[in-house]
Amino acid sequence: MKNKRRFIVLGGAGTIGRVVVRDLFESNPGNYILIADYNEKAARRLASSLGGGRVRAVFADAHQDLSLLLKNQTVVINCLQYNFNLPAMKAALSAGVHYLDLGGLFSVTRQQLKLNKAFKDAGLTAIIGMGCAPGITNILAGYAASLLHKVESIKIRVGSIDFGPPSRKLRLPYSAQTIVEELTLKPWVFRDGKFCEISPRTGWERTQFPKPVGKAWTLWTRHSEIATLPLSFRKKGLKYCDFKVGFDHKFVREVMKRLRSGWDMNRFNKLMTQVQRPNDYEVSQVTVGDLVVECFASPRPEWHAGAGDIDTACPASIVAQMIADGQVDQRGVLPPETAVPVLSFFRELEKRGLHVTIRH
Repeated sequence: MKNKRRFIVLGGAGTIGRVVVRDLFESNPGNYILIADYNEKAARRLASSLGGGRVRAVFADAHQDLSLLLKNQTVVINCLQYNFNLPAMKAALSAGVHYLDLGGLFSVTRQQLKLNKAFKDAGLTAIIGMGCAPGITNILAGYAASLLHKVESIKIRVGSIDFGPPSRKLRLPYSAQTIVEELTLKPWVFRDGKFCEISPRTGWERTQFPKPVGKAWTLWTRHSEIATLPLSFRKKGLKYCDFKVGFDHKFVREVMKRLRSGWDMNRFNKLMTQVQRPNDYEVSQVTVGDLVVECFASPRPEWHAGAGDIDTACPASIVAQMIADGQVDQRGVLPPETAVPVLSFFRELEKRGLHVTIRH
Protein backbone atom coordinates (compact mmCIF):
# COMPACT_ATOMS: atom_id res chain seq x y z
CA MET A 1 0.00 0.00 0.00
CA LYS A 2 2.81 2.42 0.80
CA ASN A 3 4.25 2.09 -2.73
CA LYS A 4 1.09 3.29 -4.40
CA ARG A 5 1.26 6.68 -6.04
CA ARG A 6 -1.87 8.48 -4.89
CA PHE A 7 -3.11 11.55 -6.73
CA ILE A 8 -6.11 13.66 -5.81
CA VAL A 9 -7.43 15.91 -8.58
CA LEU A 10 -9.42 18.89 -7.31
CA GLY A 11 -12.02 19.77 -9.91
CA GLY A 12 -11.31 16.39 -11.46
CA ALA A 13 -14.65 16.19 -13.27
CA GLY A 14 -14.16 19.55 -15.01
CA THR A 15 -12.94 20.35 -18.51
CA ILE A 16 -9.23 20.08 -17.67
CA GLY A 17 -9.49 17.89 -14.58
CA ARG A 18 -11.11 15.00 -16.44
CA VAL A 19 -8.19 14.94 -18.93
CA VAL A 20 -5.67 15.04 -16.07
CA VAL A 21 -7.46 12.04 -14.55
CA ARG A 22 -7.45 10.19 -17.87
CA ASP A 23 -3.74 10.80 -18.41
CA LEU A 24 -2.85 9.70 -14.88
CA PHE A 25 -4.91 6.56 -15.35
CA GLU A 26 -3.48 5.57 -18.73
CA SER A 27 0.17 6.51 -18.23
CA ASN A 28 1.01 4.29 -15.25
CA PRO A 29 -0.84 1.27 -13.80
CA GLY A 30 0.61 2.15 -10.39
CA ASN A 31 -1.32 5.43 -10.23
CA TYR A 32 -4.35 5.61 -7.95
CA ILE A 33 -6.58 8.61 -8.51
CA LEU A 34 -9.19 10.31 -6.36
CA ILE A 35 -11.51 12.65 -8.28
CA ALA A 36 -12.66 15.42 -5.94
CA ASP A 37 -15.41 17.61 -7.33
CA TYR A 38 -18.47 19.60 -6.26
CA ASN A 39 -20.34 17.78 -9.02
CA GLU A 40 -20.21 14.39 -7.35
CA LYS A 41 -22.44 12.78 -9.98
CA ALA A 42 -20.08 13.75 -12.81
CA ALA A 43 -17.06 12.64 -10.75
CA ARG A 44 -18.57 9.20 -10.10
CA ARG A 45 -19.56 8.84 -13.74
CA LEU A 46 -15.97 9.56 -14.82
CA ALA A 47 -14.53 7.13 -12.25
CA SER A 48 -16.93 4.43 -13.35
CA SER A 49 -16.05 4.93 -17.03
CA LEU A 50 -12.38 4.19 -16.29
CA GLY A 51 -12.97 1.16 -14.12
CA GLY A 52 -10.22 -1.11 -12.84
CA GLY A 53 -10.56 -0.06 -9.20
CA ARG A 54 -7.80 2.57 -9.40
CA VAL A 55 -10.10 5.58 -9.68
CA ARG A 56 -12.52 6.75 -7.02
CA ALA A 57 -14.70 9.84 -6.70
CA VAL A 58 -15.68 11.99 -3.76
CA PHE A 59 -17.68 15.16 -3.17
CA ALA A 60 -15.56 18.22 -2.40
CA ASP A 61 -16.47 21.83 -1.69
CA ALA A 62 -13.47 24.10 -2.24
CA HIS A 63 -15.03 26.73 0.01
CA GLN A 64 -14.42 24.37 2.95
CA ASP A 65 -11.14 23.22 4.51
CA LEU A 66 -9.80 20.38 2.35
CA SER A 67 -6.99 19.27 4.68
CA LEU A 68 -8.60 16.01 5.82
CA LEU A 69 -9.53 15.09 2.26
CA LEU A 70 -5.91 15.48 1.15
CA LYS A 71 -4.43 13.28 3.88
CA ASN A 72 -2.47 10.23 2.72
CA GLN A 73 -2.26 11.43 -0.89
CA THR A 74 1.08 11.74 -2.70
CA VAL A 75 0.32 14.82 -4.80
CA VAL A 76 -2.70 17.11 -5.04
CA ILE A 77 -3.36 18.45 -8.55
CA ASN A 78 -5.46 21.59 -8.27
CA CYS A 79 -7.59 22.15 -11.40
CA LEU A 80 -9.89 24.69 -9.73
CA GLN A 81 -10.14 28.37 -10.62
CA TYR A 82 -7.04 30.23 -9.47
CA ASN A 83 -8.87 32.04 -6.65
CA PHE A 84 -8.85 28.71 -4.77
CA ASN A 85 -5.08 28.28 -5.11
CA LEU A 86 -4.05 29.71 -1.76
CA PRO A 87 -6.56 27.77 0.39
CA ALA A 88 -5.78 24.58 -1.57
CA MET A 89 -2.04 25.13 -1.05
CA LYS A 90 -2.50 25.69 2.67
CA ALA A 91 -4.62 22.54 2.90
CA ALA A 92 -1.85 20.57 1.15
CA LEU A 93 0.70 22.02 3.54
CA SER A 94 -1.44 21.04 6.53
CA ALA A 95 -1.96 17.54 5.13
CA GLY A 96 1.73 17.05 4.32
CA VAL A 97 1.09 16.53 0.60
CA HIS A 98 2.95 17.81 -2.47
CA TYR A 99 1.03 20.33 -4.57
CA LEU A 100 0.61 21.43 -8.20
CA ASP A 101 -1.77 23.86 -9.93
CA LEU A 102 -2.49 25.41 -13.33
CA GLY A 103 -1.58 29.03 -12.55
CA GLY A 104 -2.49 32.06 -10.48
CA LEU A 105 -3.06 34.79 -13.09
CA PHE A 106 -0.03 36.78 -11.87
CA SER A 107 -1.39 38.34 -8.67
CA VAL A 108 -2.19 35.09 -6.86
CA THR A 109 1.06 33.59 -8.15
CA ARG A 110 2.98 36.33 -6.35
CA GLN A 111 1.11 35.53 -3.13
CA GLN A 112 1.79 31.81 -3.55
CA LEU A 113 5.53 32.41 -3.77
CA LYS A 114 5.42 33.76 -0.20
CA LEU A 115 4.69 30.21 1.02
CA ASN A 116 8.09 29.02 -0.19
CA LYS A 117 9.70 28.79 3.24
CA ALA A 118 6.73 26.98 4.76
CA PHE A 119 6.77 24.30 2.04
CA LYS A 120 10.55 23.99 2.18
CA ASP A 121 10.52 23.60 5.96
CA ALA A 122 7.84 20.92 5.64
CA GLY A 123 9.90 19.03 3.04
CA LEU A 124 7.20 19.53 0.41
CA THR A 125 7.18 20.61 -3.23
CA ALA A 126 4.63 22.99 -4.74
CA ILE A 127 4.86 23.59 -8.50
CA ILE A 128 2.74 26.60 -9.40
CA GLY A 129 1.46 27.18 -12.94
CA MET A 130 2.01 23.78 -14.56
CA GLY A 131 -0.38 23.62 -17.51
CA CYS A 132 0.29 24.95 -20.99
CA ALA A 133 0.51 28.70 -20.39
CA PRO A 134 1.78 28.90 -17.73
CA GLY A 135 3.65 25.62 -17.64
CA ILE A 136 4.94 24.48 -21.01
CA THR A 137 5.71 28.11 -21.86
CA ASN A 138 7.84 28.50 -18.73
CA ILE A 139 9.82 25.36 -19.50
CA LEU A 140 10.34 26.38 -23.13
CA ALA A 141 11.68 29.72 -21.87
CA GLY A 142 13.96 27.99 -19.38
CA TYR A 143 15.26 25.60 -22.03
CA ALA A 144 16.12 28.44 -24.43
CA ALA A 145 17.68 30.49 -21.62
CA SER A 146 19.92 27.56 -20.67
CA LEU A 147 21.42 27.66 -24.16
CA LEU A 148 22.32 31.36 -23.95
CA HIS A 149 24.92 33.20 -21.91
CA LYS A 150 22.73 36.31 -21.70
CA VAL A 151 18.95 36.69 -21.91
CA GLU A 152 17.54 40.16 -22.49
CA SER A 153 13.98 39.39 -23.60
CA ILE A 154 11.37 36.62 -23.40
CA LYS A 155 8.25 36.92 -25.54
CA ILE A 156 5.47 34.35 -25.17
CA ARG A 157 2.72 33.89 -27.76
CA VAL A 158 -0.03 31.26 -27.88
CA GLY A 159 -2.15 30.79 -31.00
CA SER A 160 -4.70 28.23 -32.16
CA ILE A 161 -6.98 27.32 -35.03
CA ASP A 162 -10.24 25.36 -35.05
CA PHE A 163 -11.04 23.30 -38.14
CA GLY A 164 -14.47 22.33 -36.80
CA PRO A 165 -17.68 23.56 -38.43
CA PRO A 166 -18.17 27.30 -37.87
CA SER A 167 -20.73 28.36 -35.30
CA ARG A 168 -22.83 31.49 -35.45
CA LYS A 169 -23.01 31.49 -31.66
CA LEU A 170 -20.25 32.79 -29.41
CA ARG A 171 -18.31 29.81 -28.09
CA LEU A 172 -15.68 29.98 -25.35
CA PRO A 173 -12.56 27.84 -25.88
CA TYR A 174 -11.77 27.54 -22.16
CA SER A 175 -12.82 28.80 -18.71
CA ALA A 176 -15.31 31.67 -18.99
CA GLN A 177 -13.94 33.29 -15.83
CA THR A 178 -10.38 33.15 -17.14
CA ILE A 179 -11.31 34.64 -20.53
CA VAL A 180 -13.32 37.47 -18.99
CA GLU A 181 -10.51 38.31 -16.55
CA GLU A 182 -7.85 38.11 -19.27
CA LEU A 183 -9.82 40.71 -21.22
CA THR A 184 -10.69 43.03 -18.33
CA LEU A 185 -7.85 42.90 -15.79
CA LYS A 186 -4.76 44.97 -16.45
CA PRO A 187 -1.94 42.85 -17.88
CA TRP A 188 1.54 42.97 -16.38
CA VAL A 189 4.70 43.19 -18.46
CA PHE A 190 8.33 43.29 -17.36
CA ARG A 191 9.94 46.26 -19.08
CA ASP A 192 13.33 47.89 -18.51
CA GLY A 193 13.84 45.58 -15.56
CA LYS A 194 10.58 46.60 -13.82
CA PHE A 195 7.09 45.14 -13.49
CA CYS A 196 4.44 47.47 -14.88
CA GLU A 197 0.70 47.34 -15.52
CA ILE A 198 -0.75 48.28 -18.88
CA SER A 199 -4.26 48.81 -20.23
CA PRO A 200 -6.33 45.70 -20.99
CA ARG A 201 -7.09 44.71 -24.59
CA THR A 202 -4.00 46.44 -25.96
CA GLY A 203 -0.81 45.43 -27.75
CA TRP A 204 -2.55 43.86 -30.75
CA GLU A 205 -0.12 42.29 -33.21
CA ARG A 206 -0.21 39.84 -36.09
CA THR A 207 1.92 36.97 -34.84
CA GLN A 208 3.41 34.48 -37.27
CA PHE A 209 2.88 30.95 -36.01
CA PRO A 210 3.93 27.82 -37.90
CA LYS A 211 1.32 26.06 -40.03
CA PRO A 212 -1.44 25.16 -39.65
CA VAL A 213 -2.09 28.14 -37.35
CA GLY A 214 -0.33 30.72 -39.54
CA LYS A 215 -0.75 34.42 -38.85
CA ALA A 216 -3.07 35.21 -35.96
CA TRP A 217 -4.02 38.26 -33.94
CA THR A 218 -2.63 38.29 -30.40
CA LEU A 219 -2.89 40.78 -27.55
CA TRP A 220 -1.51 41.31 -24.06
CA THR A 221 -3.35 39.57 -21.22
CA ARG A 222 -2.57 39.10 -17.55
CA HIS A 223 -0.61 35.86 -17.11
CA SER A 224 1.39 33.98 -14.48
CA GLU A 225 4.60 33.58 -16.47
CA ILE A 226 5.40 37.27 -15.99
CA ALA A 227 5.36 36.80 -12.21
CA THR A 228 8.18 34.24 -12.19
CA LEU A 229 10.34 34.36 -15.34
CA PRO A 230 11.88 37.78 -14.52
CA LEU A 231 12.86 36.46 -11.09
CA SER A 232 14.22 33.19 -12.45
CA PHE A 233 16.41 34.85 -15.10
CA ARG A 234 17.33 38.20 -13.63
CA LYS A 235 20.94 37.03 -13.22
CA LYS A 236 21.07 36.50 -16.98
CA GLY A 237 20.18 40.13 -17.54
CA LEU A 238 16.49 39.84 -18.42
CA LYS A 239 15.06 43.27 -19.21
CA TYR A 240 11.80 42.47 -21.00
CA CYS A 241 9.11 39.77 -20.70
CA ASP A 242 5.53 39.70 -21.96
CA PHE A 243 2.68 37.35 -22.86
CA LYS A 244 0.15 37.57 -25.68
CA VAL A 245 -2.68 35.17 -26.51
CA GLY A 246 -4.54 34.65 -29.75
CA PHE A 247 -7.99 36.24 -29.84
CA ASP A 248 -9.52 37.84 -32.90
CA HIS A 249 -11.09 41.29 -32.73
CA LYS A 250 -14.62 40.05 -33.35
CA PHE A 251 -14.46 37.61 -30.42
CA VAL A 252 -13.15 40.27 -28.03
CA ARG A 253 -15.77 42.80 -29.16
CA GLU A 254 -18.56 40.28 -28.61
CA VAL A 255 -17.38 39.30 -25.11
CA MET A 256 -17.06 42.96 -24.11
CA LYS A 257 -20.46 43.82 -25.59
CA ARG A 258 -22.12 41.16 -23.46
CA LEU A 259 -20.23 42.23 -20.36
CA ARG A 260 -21.36 45.82 -20.81
CA SER A 261 -24.95 44.70 -21.30
CA GLY A 262 -24.88 43.05 -17.87
CA TRP A 263 -24.03 39.42 -18.53
CA ASP A 264 -22.90 37.57 -15.40
CA MET A 265 -20.56 34.58 -15.21
CA ASN A 266 -23.43 32.08 -15.13
CA ARG A 267 -24.52 33.19 -18.59
CA PHE A 268 -20.97 33.07 -19.93
CA ASN A 269 -20.48 29.59 -18.48
CA LYS A 270 -23.33 28.33 -20.65
CA LEU A 271 -21.27 29.22 -23.72
CA MET A 272 -18.72 26.54 -22.82
CA THR A 273 -19.65 23.40 -24.72
CA GLN A 274 -17.71 20.16 -24.92
CA VAL A 275 -17.07 19.33 -28.57
CA GLN A 276 -17.57 15.62 -29.18
CA ARG A 277 -15.04 15.42 -32.02
CA PRO A 278 -12.61 18.31 -31.51
CA ASN A 279 -10.53 19.27 -34.53
CA ASP A 280 -8.25 22.10 -33.42
CA TYR A 281 -4.53 22.80 -33.19
CA GLU A 282 -2.49 24.97 -30.84
CA VAL A 283 1.05 26.35 -30.86
CA SER A 284 2.85 27.75 -27.83
CA GLN A 285 5.70 29.96 -29.04
CA VAL A 286 8.46 31.37 -26.84
CA THR A 287 11.11 33.69 -28.30
CA VAL A 288 14.24 34.13 -26.17
CA GLY A 289 16.80 36.34 -27.84
CA ASP A 290 17.14 34.89 -31.33
CA LEU A 291 15.90 31.41 -30.34
CA VAL A 292 12.30 30.37 -30.99
CA VAL A 293 11.03 27.32 -29.10
CA GLU A 294 7.59 25.98 -29.92
CA CYS A 295 5.25 23.26 -28.68
CA PHE A 296 2.66 21.84 -31.08
CA ALA A 297 -0.56 20.34 -29.71
CA SER A 298 -3.30 18.30 -31.40
CA PRO A 299 -6.65 17.09 -30.07
CA ARG A 300 -7.42 13.62 -28.69
CA PRO A 301 -10.89 12.93 -30.13
CA GLU A 302 -11.13 9.60 -28.29
CA TRP A 303 -10.89 11.57 -25.03
CA HIS A 304 -13.26 14.29 -26.34
CA ALA A 305 -10.38 16.65 -25.62
CA GLY A 306 -9.22 19.54 -27.79
CA ALA A 307 -5.62 20.62 -28.29
CA GLY A 308 -5.95 23.27 -25.56
CA ASP A 309 -7.26 20.66 -23.12
CA ILE A 310 -4.43 18.24 -23.91
CA ASP A 311 -1.58 20.75 -23.64
CA THR A 312 -2.97 22.06 -20.35
CA ALA A 313 -3.87 18.78 -18.65
CA CYS A 314 -1.06 16.45 -19.73
CA PRO A 315 1.78 18.65 -18.40
CA ALA A 316 0.07 18.76 -14.99
CA SER A 317 -0.17 14.97 -14.96
CA ILE A 318 3.43 14.55 -16.16
CA VAL A 319 4.97 16.81 -13.52
CA ALA A 320 2.78 15.49 -10.70
CA GLN A 321 4.13 12.03 -11.55
CA MET A 322 7.67 13.41 -11.63
CA ILE A 323 7.14 14.71 -8.10
CA ALA A 324 5.74 11.34 -7.00
CA ASP A 325 8.70 9.34 -8.35
CA GLY A 326 11.37 11.78 -7.16
CA GLN A 327 12.44 13.26 -10.52
CA VAL A 328 11.41 16.63 -9.11
CA ASP A 329 13.15 16.70 -5.75
CA GLN A 330 13.50 20.40 -4.96
CA ARG A 331 11.43 21.57 -2.01
CA GLY A 332 9.53 24.81 -1.63
CA VAL A 333 7.18 26.78 -3.90
CA LEU A 334 8.70 26.63 -7.36
CA PRO A 335 7.90 27.78 -10.91
CA PRO A 336 8.18 25.18 -13.68
CA GLU A 337 11.22 26.80 -15.32
CA THR A 338 13.46 26.11 -12.31
CA ALA A 339 12.02 22.82 -11.02
CA VAL A 340 11.16 20.52 -13.93
CA PRO A 341 13.83 18.37 -15.65
CA VAL A 342 13.53 19.67 -19.20
CA LEU A 343 14.57 16.76 -21.41
CA SER A 344 12.56 14.21 -19.41
CA PHE A 345 9.57 16.52 -19.63
CA PHE A 346 9.95 16.87 -23.41
CA ARG A 347 10.12 13.08 -23.77
CA GLU A 348 6.89 12.71 -21.83
CA LEU A 349 5.22 15.37 -23.98
CA GLU A 350 6.28 13.46 -27.10
CA LYS A 351 4.61 10.28 -25.80
CA ARG A 352 1.37 12.26 -25.70
CA GLY A 353 1.70 13.69 -29.19
CA LEU A 354 3.00 17.10 -28.08
CA HIS A 355 6.05 18.06 -30.13
CA VAL A 356 8.75 20.61 -29.21
CA THR A 357 11.02 22.29 -31.79
CA ILE A 358 13.71 24.95 -31.58
CA ARG A 359 14.92 27.26 -34.35
CA HIS A 360 16.83 30.49 -34.88
